[in-house]
Amino acid sequence: RSSSPGVKQAVCKALMSAGFASAAFFEDVVGLINDIDPEVRYWGCLALGSMGPSASGAKSRVLDLLRDESEAVRFGACSALAGFKAEDCVEHLKGMLSDTSPEVQGAACLALGKLGVPGTPYAALVAQRLQEPRSCKNALKSLGLMGLEGGKHCEAVCNCLASEDAETRVLAASTVGKLSEYVVQYPQALDRVLALARDEDGRTRSAAVLALGYMGKDASMHKQVVQDLLNDDFEEEAENALTLGGCRGRMPPACRKARCAAAASLGRIAAEDRGPGWDSPAAEVARLLDSSDWEVRLCSLDCLAALGSRARSHASKVAAQFTDEKYILRSKAARAYGKLGETASVAGLAELLQDSCPAVKSEAALALSQLNTEGAAYCDKVYELLTDTSAEVRSVAITALAGMSEKGPHFASAIAQRLKMPGEDPKVRIAALEALACPALQARAPAFTDLINEQLKDEVPSVREAAQRSLNVMGMSDVMRIEDNGNEE
Repeated sequence: RSSSPGVKQAVCKALMSAGFASAAFFEDVVGLINDIDPEVRYWGCLALGSMGPSASGAKSRVLDLLRDESEAVRFGACSALAGFKAEDCVEHLKGMLSDTSPEVQGAACLALGKLGVPGTPYAALVAQRLQEPRSCKNALKSLGLMGLEGGKHCEAVCNCLASEDAETRVLAASTVGKLSEYVVQYPQALDRVLALARDEDGRTRSAAVLALGYMGKDASMHKQVVQDLLNDDFEEEAENALTLGGCRGRMPPACRKARCAAAASLGRIAAEDRGPGWDSPAAEVARLLDSSDWEVRLCSLDCLAALGSRARSHASKVAAQFTDEKYILRSKAARAYGKLGETASVAGLAELLQDSCPAVKSEAALALSQLNTEGAAYCDKVYELLTDTSAEVRSVAITALAGMSEKGPHFASAIAQRLKMPGEDPKVRIAALEALACPALQARAPAFTDLINEQLKDEVPSVREAAQRSLNVMGMSDVMRIEDNGNEE
């Protein structure tokens, strides 16, 4: 009702954050797409689209906006039709592929991809928009959604790995991964990726290796190509005109540094390929933990975590990161150590339970729960975290204790008591409810049925749902049922 364009736009943005739940305000928003201000019309379209098919009553008015003089409004109209799942508007969207604005063409590409099967006949037209930098990214996203029809253009997608634009290269790598089954079927496409992994431009090499990583197990036989890049010292500047101007955030290390790209990609492949042949890659990745570059060490720890027990022989190098000055490295090191399954440095891992950073304490607790008897020996230290000032730490401590199969049952009462702590954070109560339903604690959980039943009346829906799941697992689903408002039946 405000006359301020800024207020109207802010309302639309808030409703977009609510997703489908914002459909209750359809009548309040639909009038905004006829506002005199084009920015308001644009945001009105996006807000309606976020409501999903329930807002399709505005479809005829949105179709009129495809002819709006503002390209931003035409862009928004395409996005709204995609949100409505307006399959009967596919021809209108096809027509927008010829719009005078490349950005609108891109919006039409993405809309066709989001429509699913009805949009796939136009995959070839979408692929043509890969040649235009201003529509390329949305065209990539669209082809990634088109399955077989998008896969027919995977070679054109692979060519985008050599784009001058950093975001386009990263998006192309991700799209190659989504079309992985087609990339391996088209030899020209896979050969193109492998050739780009040896390109003279470090940006292209990194993007191609990222693509191999996103392909997962399909690229396993080419992991040596990825491993070779662990010795590539190419780095792209983290700051540029776009990041300094606030137009774009800093790209993550794996998108800027060749060694980080290689480590991240090996981790993705290893997560899907559980077979042999990982000794050499594991050793090379572990060697990077000696690097003076903390971002390289960060990506290496993630990769070693993905390798798990296959990298156990390098656990001492992981443990050496427990004392790093950067909390994120201490956190990643704790996580990786738990995945490796080694226990020689379990005492050092336990010391991280006293770290000043909540994320480090959380990862250390979870890692200890994965180290069987040796980790469970520090259950009392993990128990102390149940009173930590951080709700995240308290919830993770509950999960960790429940994961200590031999010691966990002894803490069932302490875990259950979190359910009746005044003002306890919902995530902690959910963790407690889930813990009581886990195999290790199930035998003792019935003693706390009354406490669990009380959670069925909680004002937070996710808590009520967790309580019902817990009762179901315990075989007590008929004790009490919940309604959407949390009242008893």
